[in-house]
Order: sequence, then structure tokens, then C-alpha cells
Amino acid sequence: MKWLAKTIDAERRRLERARRRFLKNPEEECLHDVRTTGRRLRSFLEDVRDLAGQKKLLRQVKRAAAFTDAARDAAVLLALLERTLDESEHVEARALLDQLRERKQRATTTACKRLRRTKFS
Repeated sequence: MKWLAKTIDAERRRLERARRRFLKNPEEECLHDVRTTGRRLRSFLEDVRDLAGQKKLLRQVKRAAAFTDAARDAAVLLALLERTLDESEHVEARALLDQLRERKQRATTTACKRLRRTKFS
């Protein structure tokens, strides 16, 4: 079972590094890295649940995903609108785009605050 502990520890460290990068630079790419790294670790932990016994770590990873959901959702919606609207429609949609930008900023700030208090151990 040494290989299992080694794999879990490597993925946990990878997630911790992604978390620290996001806290230093709370941009969309860093948020994406936290989410994808966390999703990979969560999936692995769920698959080896009976062997690993890492319930605390699994709860932490799930909680971190919940912390970042709103920021990611706002970023995806904003990108979708910006990509699909033509230039003339941007004027009409300005209020909505501004609202989404504000929502994204607030959600990212909240995710940072919550992830600052989370260490993956």
C-alpha cells in the first residue's frame, strides 16, 4: 500500500501548490488549476476509498470545490457572453456584463478568503 500513500501525497501536494498559486494570483487560469487538480484528487480518493481511508482529505477537497464554484460559474458565463456577443450587442448587454464581472470578482475574493484558511493535509 506504499504506492497508494505515495500517490495520494503527490496529488495532495500538487493541489496545495495550485491553491498557493491561486492565492498569489487569483486569475481564471489559476482557479482552473485548483479545480482540475482537486477534481482529479477527489476522483482518485473516491475510487480508492475502501483502501485509503482518507475521509478528512476527501472532505477538504470537496469543500474547496464548493468554495470555487461561484467564481468559476461567473467566469464561464462572462466568457460565453463576451465570446458570442458582437460589438453592437456589447452596448446593449453592458449592464449584464458589468454585473457578471462584479459577481466574478466578489466570488473570486470569497474563494480566496476561504481557500486561505484551507490546507490540504
